[in-house]
Amino acid sequence: MPCFDRVRSLGALNFGNGVEIVKTAYTKEEKQELYDNLIKNNAEGIVFKLKTAPYTAGRPSSGGSQLKHKFYAEATFIVSDMTTGKRSVGLELVGENGQRVSVGKVTIPPNKEVPKVGELVEVRYLYAYKDGAVFQSVYKGTRPDSNLTDATTKQLKYKAEVEV
Repeated sequence: MPCFDRVRSLGALNFGNGVEIVKTAYTKEEKQELYDNLIKNNAEGIVFKLKTAPYTAGRPSSGGSQLKHKFYAEATFIVSDMTTGKRSVGLELVGENGQRVSVGKVTIPPNKEVPKVGELVEVRYLYAYKDGAVFQSVYKGTRPDSNLTDATTKQLKYKAEVEV
């Protein structure tokens, strides 16, 4: 069955509270409204599918009938430490009380120099957990143009709270 028919059939079923059918948009205006609401609510991303596409198991390595778009954020972090024997560094930020807060690690790719402790770095990430680490962090490079006033917890995008 095409995606459009599958979504319509699922909407007619009563799953109770155990399964939630995600909101689906069809017109340009509906898609823009859904996209804007997802951004506003710190969602992880959005998936676009051809409404005529049949169900296929697995996923293609590229192309195909669907496109996943993740809502990444970027932030400036302080390098807190080096991971012995690995190409990764600890990350921290200045919290609201002025204390430094650990926010996880990031792997440094082989084509980049490992930054020194105390340097400021730019990192792309999907979201941050409250009182926790950044998720799916990707190292972008050092920030010689920046200072500690940029490396604060105020810049973080937190994981959306799920209502149960």
